[in-house]
Amino acid sequence: MNIMLVSVTERTREIGIRRAIGARSSDILLQFMIEAIVLSLCGGLLGVGLGIFASLLINLALGWKAGLALDAVLASLLFCLVIGVFFGAYPARKAALLDPITALRND
Repeated sequence: MNIMLVSVTERTREIGIRRAIGARSSDILLQFMIEAIVLSLCGGLLGVGLGIFASLLINLALGWKAGLALDAVLASLLFCLVIGVFFGAYPARKAALLDPITALRND
């Protein structure tokens, strides 16, 4: 959520310009929701990759047997996606409702 709030804050002028030239609130909302989904999936995939790497490293270093449950991996990716969409909705809505004149004045 913080990343998305910072993104909205840093791109206030861009949002104002897009709104001033005719972008609808739904267009802005869609843009930020897609960004939240992409960030969530990238973070989830990175976490899964690091988890797999760590389990393989532990397996090699200590000789422990480490298994990989596909359902747990898919559940963790789904959880990342749900959290990202949930916490990306507020900043996306905030960006979509931004007044173009106020956004253009902001520097």
